Amino acid sequence: MLCCGAMLPRAQAAEPRKWPVELTVGQFKIHSDFELGSHRRLATELTRMSQDVSTLLGVSTTDAPIHVVLFQSAGEYGRYMQAYFPALPQRRAIFIQDRGPGMLFTHWHEDVATDLRHEVVHALLNDGSGTLPLWLDEGLAEYFEVDARLRYSGNPYADEVTERARGGFIPSLAQLERVNDLQHFHDEHYRDSWAWVHFLIHRRSETRQLLTRYLNDARSGAPILDMSRQLPELVPDLEAEYQEHFRILVSEKHNLANSTLKRAP
Repeated sequence: MLCCGAMLPRAQAAEPRKWPVELTVGQFKIHSDFELGSHRRLATELTRMSQDVSTLLGVSTTDAPIHVVLFQSAGEYGRYMQAYFPALPQRRAIFIQDRGPGMLFTHWHEDVATDLRHEVVHALLNDGSGTLPLWLDEGLAEYFEVDARLRYSGNPYADEVTERARGGFIPSLAQLERVNDLQHFHDEHYRDSWAWVHFLIHRRSETRQLLTRYLNDARSGAPILDMSRQLPELVPDLEAEYQEHFRILVSEKHNLANSTLKRAP
């Protein structure tokens, strides 16, 4: 995955400069080195994300200002990040939370909307005294990064996860919890984190309620028991339910595809 969230003990100050475009949309302070024109609709989409995330997860999101810095070219973006944040990994989009306002940096490309949604989730949920476990932070960002209409069955990971579940592969949540360094968080970790987040949100109301409690406790800084220890108490036959969950997802995707074909002229 090309996106990430970064929590820095002390970030360097961003360059004081006058941006060609500076606008405020809700809590988002947007700074751009090019005229946005018709792309301003993305700013409106960002403002919907807070309510969307809050409603689905049953948690409050930050109302603090979030700065979005948008560059027209990858080259200028890379030069800026190298100059002011040289210690950060090179990503095409990144969220930085220091002691001040959250800052989201990216450049314009055809998938910029996906990257912005991903990073905005990091910004909205990483505002408390606690820190989310890496698997959960990235799993939630992966879940919300697609268009809202695609979240349940249209995520790019869905086909691979369902195929692996059908073959009897259940990713280890305990192993995911042990990966706490973003440098060691690889593609398969993003995929498996998305899968567990999807299971928790959609399996049944009790699993979503568990996710809500876990999120609230983690964000408050309260001591929490690992999800890999809590979830089996709620779902004793966890492996079978995981497989069943994604079997249903495949079936519903198949039925939706057939109904769409039948309606086509």
